[in-house]
Amino acid sequence: MYAIAPLFVTGLGLYGIVFGGFQIFNTILLVVGVLLIIASLFDFPLYTTFGPDGIERRCLGRRDHVPWMRVQAVARPARGGVTGRVRSGLGISNSTGLVAELGPRPSMLVDRIESPAEFEAIERGMAVWIPGMIIRASKPPDGTAPTWMHKRRIGEGDGLVDLV
Repeated sequence: MYAIAPLFVTGLGLYGIVFGGFQIFNTILLVVGVLLIIASLFDFPLYTTFGPDGIERRCLGRRDHVPWMRVQAVARPARGGVTGRVRSGLGISNSTGLVAELGPRPSMLVDRIESPAEFEAIERGMAVWIPGMIIRASKPPDGTAPTWMHKRRIGEGDGLVDLV
């Protein structure tokens, strides 16, 4: 969904310019769409790797390495303002993927919920690498499919997070 919205806005802007000409609204819509595409190329993770040195997010346009000392918590984002926070228990629901809380702006690690095996692998790794920090999220329900966003090691089972 995060990758489709910028394309949709850009498409609307292009459609407006092609069939309506260079009008202010059409041009602004196209520029905003292009800026959103650029932002998503540099901020939308293709996969996330957890390791003893920290978390590495691989985006299309960059690699972002976040050392454990900068991470305040790994949690699920609260959605939809106050009502979403009440429903989701302040970021502990099982409706979304994980984020790394680095301050006022969390950094998305994955946009969908992980499998129970992935969640347990992350928990085990964090217990060794950064004792005392816990994942502020409940374990996903059994039967949740593994994400394609976490990098996997070949030959070590489906749904395992790549813990380097």
